[in-house]
Amino acid sequence: MAVAIGKIDALLFALGIVVGIFLFGVTFPEISAFNFSGHLGSLTLPTWLNVNTGIVVLAVVVMAVVAFWAAEKSEGPWNVFQRLYGGSQSKGDERR
Repeated sequence: MAVAIGKIDALLFALGIVVGIFLFGVTFPEISAFNFSGHLGSLTLPTWLNVNTGIVVLAVVVMAVVAFWAAEKSEGPWNVFQRLYGGSQSKGDERR
């Protein structure tokens, strides 16, 4: 529906899908050996890194917390809503 009404982000999303399908079709002969190589066993981060599962879980949680913190800190400088409308985007809708 969004593509039909001309939303730019939806058009870029649809274009990305089409380009991805095309690139997969073009490169498939080169990657088909890998694609049909068969089951090579389960590969997880703890086995690949040769560390305890708890260490990997802790690292992923720390990365997520840091990413959320960085996103929160970046809201101020890149807050488009505030620059366009002069107010802050509130948790509740104050424009009622």
